[in-house]
This record gives sequence, structure tokens and C-alpha cells, in this order.
Amino acid sequence: MPRRVLVLSSLCCLTVATLAVAPSVAQPVTPPPATAPAPAASSSPAGTPTAPSAPTPSAPGAPPPPAAPAPPAAGAPAPGGVVPAPGAGAPAPGAAAPGAGAAASGALAPGAQPTAPAGAAPPPPGTASPPGTAAPPAGATGDPDASRARSVPAPVDWTVSLSDDELGPPPAPAPESGDQTLNRSSIPLGRRGAIGVETSSFTGGDSDVSGLAIALFARMPFAGHTFLDIRVPFGLAIDERTDAVLGNVTLGAHHIARAGRRLWLTVGGAVGLATLSSQTHHHSSYEPVGASRAYWDLHEYFPSILPIHARLGAEAHFGPLIARAQLEPVLYIPLGRNEEYELAIQHAAELQIGHGIGGGLRVQGMALPTFDNVSVRHAVTRNLYVLALEPFLTIERKLTFLRAGLLLPLDEELGPPLDHTWGFRFSAGVRVD
Repeated sequence: MPRRVLVLSSLCCLTVATLAVAPSVAQPVTPPPATAPAPAASSSPAGTPTAPSAPTPSAPGAPPPPAAPAPPAAGAPAPGGVVPAPGAGAPAPGAAAPGAGAAASGALAPGAQPTAPAGAAPPPPGTASPPGTAAPPAGATGDPDASRARSVPAPVDWTVSLSDDELGPPPAPAPESGDQTLNRSSIPLGRRGAIGVETSSFTGGDSDVSGLAIALFARMPFAGHTFLDIRVPFGLAIDERTDAVLGNVTLGAHHIARAGRRLWLTVGGAVGLATLSSQTHHHSSYEPVGASRAYWDLHEYFPSILPIHARLGAEAHFGPLIARAQLEPVLYIPLGRNEEYELAIQHAAELQIGHGIGGGLRVQGMALPTFDNVSVRHAVTRNLYVLALEPFLTIERKLTFLRAGLLLPLDEELGPPLDHTWGFRFSAGVRVD
């Protein structure tokens, strides 16, 4: 009988103890909030387990907390269905048990690194650690992000000049002032392709004779530095009557070759169409028109000829200074009642200061060595040389150009300037290259 009582009392005590322990085992113990300031996050990679904080001592008279259950085997699901990572619950070799040696106030052991609470966000990059803590050197814990962080350059202050390694090689030096006046094909601005109109007019000082020459011209790019040329001249003469004429239309081509860093040469030619005839026009209808240019390009207003025009030219740049030269022989092949071959050699030299906006002086001459005997009646007969000056202004832009000059003949027939005869020359147009 006493043995039965002893067994029953033992079973009762075991049941009471089981019921008392079961609730505490079913519910996890929540660690108390830390009373010390939250330390900065360590450089450990996300997901690395940290040691739990020390347990808070129980109140006097309370039963001691139950022992923590043994960690499940690797790969086995933990309570709640969460599978821990391999080795997640095993302490590091040589590490003390959780809470061992830690004071109740939460003080850290000498040399220990603080860990951030579970779920805490890491501080932004560049934030200093709290006083009394030292962050481990980058890469000391085997962090895979450490090497990537070291490879990203730090933000550059805009107030500090960057080195050549950061900016790359310096740009190529700017071209000299002479080369800045060239187009993308390295052709001077004044020699570019264009479509425009050129006019020249003159008034006799002691007569009522006046002349106006109007020429439509085009220099169209053909291949490389080669251009196709066309000129369609018109004329208007005012004397006792007013006459309008169509001059000899010319078709040709020219090529611009670069002979050096500052020198360009022009070679070309043209052939005229015999559209002006002495049989259909009176000499008073074309003589004043040719005089408006001081007989430059006389073949455009000389009747009954087939002109063959050769062109040679040069242009040199010396900083803001531009020098030009022209030499253009013209052979007059007679047609119809005209029986004489004639030769005219026109030449000119210019000196200009400025490229986009400039001004200068032009000196032009017309040598007429065979004009002492001309079959066609013309005022230039027996006038073997005509000289003229032209101060001018020019404006060159990317798409347009303009030039104006005052023509001052110096020869005996047309001169002296501003006394007997004077003229005005003007040209403008648009660029096509």
C-alpha cells in the first residue's frame, strides 16, 4: 500500500512539472531591449548570425528558465518550418557559450565587436562609427563586397581639377588662325562654291554715258576640290538710248590645289558661247557695259568671238593677312565678219586684312597687245593697257558672302579716277558647300 501511494504521488509531481514547463518551451524567449546606444553595424555580410544577448536574471523565487533545446541537425526543419543554414547554430571554434562571461548590464568583453540587432538597417556608406568602436579593415572578414567597394572610385569634388588619367588625353591643339578660315575641305572661304550675282556700273564724268553689267554665276562642287563654273552676263547701256544685251555665256571648271600650309593654287579654264554678235547689236549697246569693269572680262561683252579663257591663281594666308594673285590669258577666236584673232591678258593682285570681315585693295590690269588693229568697232581699239584700283570691303559667313568695292580707272581713256570715270562693284550670294 505505501508503495502505491509513493508511485501515485510521483506521477502527480511529474504531471505538474510537465504542465509547468510546456508553455515556456512552446513560446520563445524575447530578449529585452538593449539599454546601451545601438552600435554601428559591423562589416559582416548580410545574413551572418550573431551571438544572442545575455539573458536577464529572473526575479527572486521564480523558477529557473528551462534549458534551450538542442539545435536540430543540418537540413532538418526547425520549429515553425524554417530550415537553418548549414552550421548556422554552431558556435565558432574557441567561442564561449552565449551569455557566458557577459555582465548583466550588457557590457562587452575587451576586444569584442558590437553587433547590430537583428533586422537593423546598415548605416549609410561613409558614416563614422560611434566613439569607442573601431571598424575592421575592408576585406578583413572575407566580405565579398569589400573588393568591389575598393574598385569603385570615390565621388570627385567639382572644385578640384581632375588629372589626365581621369579626364583622358588632352584634346588636339587648335589650328592656327589661318586654318580657322577654311571650310571642312580645307579651302579658303573666298574660294568656296557659291551661287550669286555680280554687278558693276560706271558713270562718265563729262558725258551722259552710263553702263551696268550684271552677271549670274555659279561655282558648283563637282569632285573633291574641283568646281564647275558658269557665268551668264547681261548688260545695260544708257547713252542717247537704252540698250540691253546678253553677253557671251561661259562654261568651265577649275581645281584648287593646296601647295602648302598657307598656300593654295587655282588652275582652270572656260569656253564661251558666241551669244553676242556685232550684226545684231550696235556698238553703243556693249561698249559702256565693258567699261564698267575697266574692261576686266572684256570677252563677255566683245561681239562675234568664241573666247577661250585660261585661269591661274594663288592665295596665301599670313595670319589675318590674305594675298591673292590672278593671271588669266584669253584668246579671242573670230566669228562671222570678224577676221582678227585677239589676245587679252588680265591680271590682278589683292591684299586683304581680315577673314570673316575684312577689307583691302585690289590692283588690276588688262594687257591688250593685239588690239591695235581690231576688225570689230570697239572703243578699246588701240588702248593697249588699262589699269585700275579698287578698295573693297568683304563679309564672309558660313552660308552667305558679300563684297563691295569702288573701281577707279587710271588709264588715259577711262581715267583719272573720280574725274572722268568711276565705277562701283558689288557681289553677293550663298554658299553651296
